[in-house]
Amino acid sequence: MAESEQECLDTVVKSGSVLAPWLGVNCTLLLKQDSLACVYPEATAAGSPPPLPIFAVKLEDVVGLKILQDSPFSSSPSVCRAELCTYQKVKRFISSSYYRKFSTEILEFSDAKDFETNYKTAKEWRESIQLQCRKNSRNLFVFSPEQIDRLEPMQLLVIINPFSGRKNGQKLFQNIARPMFDLAGAVIVQEVITERQGHAKEFVETFDLTSITGIVLASGDGIVYEVINGLMARPDWETAIKTPIGLIPTGSGNALVSSLLYEADEEKAVIENAVFQIINGGIQTHDIASVSTGSSHSYMGVLIHWALTGSVDVESEKLRILGGELRTIVGGLISIIMKRGYQGQLSYLPIDEESSVAATERDTSSGEAARPTTSISVSDPIPDNWKTIEGNFVMFIGLMLSHMSDSIMGHSDIKIGSGEHRIVYAFDDVTRAQLLTGLVGSPNTAKYDTFHEIRTRAFRLNPISPGFITVDGELVDYGPIQVQVHPGMMRLYSRIKKCNQSLD
Repeated sequence: MAESEQECLDTVVKSGSVLAPWLGVNCTLLLKQDSLACVYPEATAAGSPPPLPIFAVKLEDVVGLKILQDSPFSSSPSVCRAELCTYQKVKRFISSSYYRKFSTEILEFSDAKDFETNYKTAKEWRESIQLQCRKNSRNLFVFSPEQIDRLEPMQLLVIINPFSGRKNGQKLFQNIARPMFDLAGAVIVQEVITERQGHAKEFVETFDLTSITGIVLASGDGIVYEVINGLMARPDWETAIKTPIGLIPTGSGNALVSSLLYEADEEKAVIENAVFQIINGGIQTHDIASVSTGSSHSYMGVLIHWALTGSVDVESEKLRILGGELRTIVGGLISIIMKRGYQGQLSYLPIDEESSVAATERDTSSGEAARPTTSISVSDPIPDNWKTIEGNFVMFIGLMLSHMSDSIMGHSDIKIGSGEHRIVYAFDDVTRAQLLTGLVGSPNTAKYDTFHEIRTRAFRLNPISPGFITVDGELVDYGPIQVQVHPGMMRLYSRIKKCNQSLD
């Protein structure tokens, strides 16, 4: 780091006197560009060496300052007691991995002789910490260009699917997520509990997006699919699709949020980690893709399943009570034992071919931009520069990200917003042992020559044998589908750091 950058980070943004009750001494609270520290007051005197902190935390690990208005432990009735809540990484004792752990530091604001003044001071500190956390996140995490200068507190629409996963999404949100949002100063503008399939899509189609800064989804990947399509159905779809979306994993399939946490080097399947990347993180661009069948057109942002994994996605619904991970494993084991083949044809545009989505044209009759779609329809002839393969498929997965669920990785090399589909497939020469390895680990195309991989931006799948196709966990009409990626159209809350992305 350059010396000038370090000096900037060391600049004190705000300072003030607080009481550290566990020590029984007054100290100085120092809010800097990227950290918060409590030091002995004599250490801040002119000409003194750099202060040794009583405690110091990085702002990237701060959740918020909780003010305790009626604490029985305050040293005096005039004192305003507060807790600085952090969520820091801790190394596991018997491995090299890390997990996050909540911790608190007790502070008492006591300069004034009355509680009201001390309470006002504590509130000012809370707002200053929240603002500086937002500023620090712009320096540390990846941000989409239109969001980089927006520093206002979060105003969130929350959509909860009470039927997903183990049907406890509402309870998990209220008990775990909501307190973290409140602590971080995020305002829940409206909380919607979905009542039926399609409810989330219908709601976001007409909701006033100017009243919020982002949308939070407590569910699995199915609600992500609904919300993407609801935003794209709006007259203002060009700006609506850029509304940041935060994900809380309460569903059976949590592929998108697991991929975000994996890329940010955070532990997956932990609701607190998912909430933390919303309240103290960045905003990452991600792709959507058009999916056209003979009877419909929709948009997706996660993955497509056909053959074995398509059957697992649909037929394991009866095992939903087991939860996402166990449901997938049990359903997958049954399908592997049966090892059915699915005759079909895959045509695709190789990634190295020069091609792009057909130019979006302005509809002069309505003044509304034409929505992106596939450059060819599902019934058009296959272009000459496409390649075609056919055979008896046992597995077919079209990935836009690294994970298929909390615990099952599809492909470690796929990054959020990569601009492509990564298709992993296997024919009927794959063994059950190899399929099992793919289920519990990852279909590693380098390890087995029976697993194949294609990188593409557009493809057509033409299934011949009976089966199921799911898109982002939702069942679609069975038959030929045409798929094409539209890069960087949607926005996701994440803790993917700039330094991590620059190394890719």
